[in-house]
Amino acid sequence: MKLIYEIVELVASFSEIYVLYLVYHYILHRYRFRESRVLEIVLSLLGVIAIRMCNKITIFSYVLTLFFVLYISVSAMFIYKIQYMLIISIASFYFLCMGCFEFFLISLLSALGGGKEALNELIATPGWSRIAMIIGIKAGWFFVFLLVRKYLKRFSENIKNGKMIFIISVCGFFGWVFLAEQTLHSFHYKLTGAWFLLLVVCILLLFVFYFLITVKEEKMKSNFAEERNQILEKNYNSVSNLYASNAKLYHDLNNHLNVLYQLLEEGNSEDAKMYINEISKPISALEKIIWTGMDVVDVVINSKLQTMKEKGIQADINVEFPANTGIMPNDMCTILANLLDNAIEATEKVEGEKVISLTIRRVNRFVVIKVTNPFQGAKSKSGDFLSTTKDDKKMHGWGIPSVRSTVEKYNGTFQYNIEDNLFVVNIILYFRKEEK
Repeated sequence: MKLIYEIVELVASFSEIYVLYLVYHYILHRYRFRESRVLEIVLSLLGVIAIRMCNKITIFSYVLTLFFVLYISVSAMFIYKIQYMLIISIASFYFLCMGCFEFFLISLLSALGGGKEALNELIATPGWSRIAMIIGIKAGWFFVFLLVRKYLKRFSENIKNGKMIFIISVCGFFGWVFLAEQTLHSFHYKLTGAWFLLLVVCILLLFVFYFLITVKEEKMKSNFAEERNQILEKNYNSVSNLYASNAKLYHDLNNHLNVLYQLLEEGNSEDAKMYINEISKPISALEKIIWTGMDVVDVVINSKLQTMKEKGIQADINVEFPANTGIMPNDMCTILANLLDNAIEATEKVEGEKVISLTIRRVNRFVVIKVTNPFQGAKSKSGDFLSTTKDDKKMHGWGIPSVRSTVEKYNGTFQYNIEDNLFVVNIILYFRKEEK
């Protein structure tokens, strides 16, 4: 009996800690920098050992609850690279929800079992009743996690600041402590209703967070679509104009040849050279766009090269784009147009040598895109190097989120950092199709 009780207690402690690490994984997967999942199991086991040691002193303590919020949030810093406030906010809200869930079920079982005596037996008496209660509560909590886990990834896209979540969790903790004191010292069946109301408030808060995130996502998608359409329209027009100029050149070719013949017959070789140079401009423009083999993407690169030339910025282009990748031209257009626009904007502001480098390479089943430009300045208050500096922030600032969204479409990675006063963006896109 004692051995079974100890095993159940250990498994219960492990499950409540490990489920929180799973919650972290679903919400913060984008910020994970340690791939191994073994570390979470090890940290959960260490937490279980600490729980057993603390339970030798007291079986229930508010200080113990706060200790484990700190322990798990600090340990999560070894797995996720993100601000600590967000990590501790998630842990605080998790324990608030779990505490309300457990006390609601305990008070409900106590009310059904006879009141105060049933409560004491469930909480403090190591027997079959407590074993059954622990198994039922932990199984129920794990079932709740399975129900909500598919929604947790939605939080990962837009959950940036944990201050509001932390404030709500702290306020909820005081309410939880008050109800816990009433339940433990002067139990009454009406407290079951109070616990139910507090649990409902926690659930409603989750729905509010989810609703706000959904609305924000829809707004971002709308802005992404609008910006992408503008980019595609702009570059489609560029391609159309180039081909229209080239078609007109071929249509008038016979007339041009006649003019050249007359000029050469009259010995006006210099005029003939100038005439050839003038009519060959459309062809020259088309010749410059053979970079990737994607017409729209090639025009994007060349239009940005023209902008760099006008602004006195040198370009170092090293492009080798594989065929049959399955990567859509409009997605490549979105990535390159936004990255090169940001690079041009940043390079304009620096002094000294101004060079923007673009590299596209295939490495195994990946397309690697690297954009480098000189950089002078500091992070924004949000810690983001890529925040827009344009005055109209409602119409701008969607470029990098649009790039990130496009990269994730191909299960890729998006990273940026500063190296020796150079701003470096690295993108890796995964493709499934083989080259023919």
